[in-house]
Amino acid sequence: MKKALFILIPSLVLLTVAVSVTGRSFRVTQVPNGSKFSCATCHVSVQGGDDRNQFGLEVQGGFLNGNGDVVWGPVLAALDSDNDGFSNGVELQDPNGAWTSGQPNPGVFADVTNPGDPNSKPNPTSVHDGNTNLQDYRLENNYPNPFNPSTKIRFSLPEASDVKVLVFNASGEQVFELVNGFHNAGAYEVEFTAVNLTSGIYFYTLEAGSVKLIKKMTLLK
Repeated sequence: MKKALFILIPSLVLLTVAVSVTGRSFRVTQVPNGSKFSCATCHVSVQGGDDRNQFGLEVQGGFLNGNGDVVWGPVLAALDSDNDGFSNGVELQDPNGAWTSGQPNPGVFADVTNPGDPNSKPNPTSVHDGNTNLQDYRLENNYPNPFNPSTKIRFSLPEASDVKVLVFNASGEQVFELVNGFHNAGAYEVEFTAVNLTSGIYFYTLEAGSVKLIKKMTLLK
């Protein structure tokens, strides 16, 4: 009886490990061109199951639904998780976040780079984002971050344009309008004071012409 029990327990352990390792591999199919880097899209190792890279931390922190599925869309696509100067969507060949799971992969597979690895980034000549002079428009990280209650946001424009700088909560609801009007080319700084907002993750966007850039900030009260 003891011998049979000794054999059964390792079998259960092996089964549990197998389920744990394979249980999340489906997420590879929930980001565009996820098969290019497989589990390394979100993890440090291609085998997965180890520490998450910056893109994986971003997904885990705010882009999983109640079933544990990745919520790919315009917000996650517009973020630059690994801070390499290219948005997640540009790196995954879906700059506007329009792709949905089950559709054919967008863009050019050979041009896909890893949104969680700052050393993996597109050749500028391979970036097909549909936006004019995207790399000349800049939206800086807010400072300080985390903040309470005020933080400063800087942005720059290569040409005159109608500009909006908006703030959204983690549910995608607009909670504040910082800028809405015509601006000449140049660098700008605005201050955001979150008087009536609760602690949490917020997103701020720069919209200028066909360009839309998004950054994340944290309010700690």
